[in-house]
Amino acid sequence: MDGIGQSYVKRKLVGLLDEARALAEAGPDEYGPQIETLLRDALDRVVACELTQSVLSRDEGPAAFVCGQACSRIGGEPVREFRLLPFGEVEVERGGQTETFSFDREQALALVEWFEDLGRKLAIDYEHQSLDPFNTRSDGLKPAAGWIGGLEVRDDGLWAVDVVWTQQAAELLARGEYRYFSPVIYWADESRERIAALGPVALTNDPALHDVPALAASRHPGEAEARRRIAVLQRALQEAEEELWTLRQQLRAQEAEAFVERGMRLGKIVDATSMDWRQDYLRDPQGAEERLSRAPVILPPGRYVRPGTEAAPPVDGGRRGPLEREDLEAYERALVAGRVCGPAAR
Repeated sequence: MDGIGQSYVKRKLVGLLDEARALAEAGPDEYGPQIETLLRDALDRVVACELTQSVLSRDEGPAAFVCGQACSRIGGEPVREFRLLPFGEVEVERGGQTETFSFDREQALALVEWFEDLGRKLAIDYEHQSLDPFNTRSDGLKPAAGWIGGLEVRDDGLWAVDVVWTQQAAELLARGEYRYFSPVIYWADESRERIAALGPVALTNDPALHDVPALAASRHPGEAEARRRIAVLQRALQEAEEELWTLRQQLRAQEAEAFVERGMRLGKIVDATSMDWRQDYLRDPQGAEERLSRAPVILPPGRYVRPGTEAAPPVDGGRRGPLEREDLEAYERALVAGRVCGPAAR
């Protein structure tokens, strides 16, 4: 692969991974199928690069080699459960037009009850051949590809569980000749608000529903572990960001308290305005520092002692009070400079 091709593939992979990460940050439970699709797409592109590189090093039969190797990697182990219908707005493609219907937990529970009353497994067929209008077989047979043993309501939708595949269907899925499914839904009303029942679920490569998950798990041994590590790293990153945010808030609060204390020591902030200065510093530290530098001295500079605190020990020849020698010296310098407001300055 030349430099231009490598650059394009790299940009495409980075885009897919960035999109998957954004969905994971938005909500891995809600966007799980989309994240899985993006990761599979990225992995398929990596495999394609590996195959292309292998072909370039071969002299005989490159087209046949690529076809055989690619097909052997497309399929995987047929799943034993899959999400049949997701909660929320479900998009359906009909005759080139996209339609939608809503599916919620109440409908899912109604379908579970319907299935339990059915008293048998739900068939998985090929291309909806169980329905007469779609049966193109000359012998009229309607063979099953598998059977759904139960329906289960989970956080993200209605799941088909205890799925059993026929040998032929399992081989087709493993080879990648079939990948998706298409459920048949029977509605109890024309507005499509109440689902009455489900028909056979079809094995197909062209489902009408959007965002349908694949029915074969990847055979790449590192993919599941990679997804697990991504989830672990995602959770660790989120926890670290939350802890960092808390530490930053604590540090800012400490800086604001130190700022107010310094302003009180300079005689520019009094107890009555301390909270206002604190909020100003939290909003704009640099601006608060500039305003404090221009603020007049309204109290003798020194260590501020709040009302009710115990007086300081005698200093400077028996004088008592909250001021120490260095505080008095600072006050005298400010008084001479004309920076003291109040009776003492007049």
